[in-house]
Amino acid sequence: MRCVWIGFLLSLAVAHVASLECYSCDGDRDCQETETCAEYQEQCRTTIMSILVRSRLSSYIRKGCDVGGKPNNSLTHFSGKDVVFLVEEHCDTDLCNRGIPPVMSTITARGHHRSRLDCNSCASSAETCFNTTLVPLRCTHPGESCVDITSFTGPKEFPADEQRIKGCGQLSQCQEPLGFHNLDSFHLIKCCNTSRCNDDRQDYKNTPLPWNGVTCFSCEGNATHGCSPESISKVQCQGPMTQCLEASGIHGISGENAVLKGCASPSWCDSPYTSVYKNLGAVHSRCCTGDFCNNQIVDGTLRPSPRSRASHEAPAPLTLLSTSLLLAMAFLMSSESS
Repeated sequence: MRCVWIGFLLSLAVAHVASLECYSCDGDRDCQETETCAEYQEQCRTTIMSILVRSRLSSYIRKGCDVGGKPNNSLTHFSGKDVVFLVEEHCDTDLCNRGIPPVMSTITARGHHRSRLDCNSCASSAETCFNTTLVPLRCTHPGESCVDITSFTGPKEFPADEQRIKGCGQLSQCQEPLGFHNLDSFHLIKCCNTSRCNDDRQDYKNTPLPWNGVTCFSCEGNATHGCSPESISKVQCQGPMTQCLEASGIHGISGENAVLKGCASPSWCDSPYTSVYKNLGAVHSRCCTGDFCNNQIVDGTLRPSPRSRASHEAPAPLTLLSTSLLLAMAFLMSSESS
């Protein structure tokens, strides 16, 4: 009997450490290759970018392992005269990213005509999202909202890296503005549900949102480079980013420990977008209220404070991009077609 229990416990241990298996391919529709995920990669991913050019649709497909906590999202927008459809789906069991999500049914869905929105659309790293060049786009699915996504990094690292996309989409937890910023980056996601309501033309880099009276610690990196005590700076929080955030996790590409501090909207604190935009797995995050309260991560370890809430950032349920990846793909396509 003792041997039986030892064997049973060993089988549990083996099951616990067994790594996730995912299909892995880059551009291949008939994806048969697989990969073993790293311990911090808790999901399988399928990303599809489809481009409609003069009634001809072409698709690009990528599959592989991804960090946990990222939601499923979709986004449609104009890139010049072309229409770009972006879909990303995640799942968390072995080889669950088999096949191709029904992108065509999403693209051709008509639903009830009165339920679909007309949204403003643009995709540009220049000035076209800030002037009169916004064009209307009819959403293909009755469940979509008008979306406005802004994402840029500080001039020290990427001088021309400003990204702005407007269009139709289904983005997780976008009922309220989702925002995060520090001295290195700025991310703001807004959704609305009336036709052409995404008409904001503010250039958030050259005309920042007003200071809201909160000041937080700011850093990106790890406990040695970027978020060491001598590297941490102070940032005045803007607009809806009224809480201080700090998070630690494992970077999805390098596999190294990473730390993040800055200002966040309450909706961002309760969402998976720290994982999405910073590509962090095994995230431990904490938001708090009050100046400089995001001071509990020391040497890369989160030390919860009894005065503020601290939690593990749980994987979001499956809803319908790693947004950062899809933004990069969209702007790559935009530059190629210009």
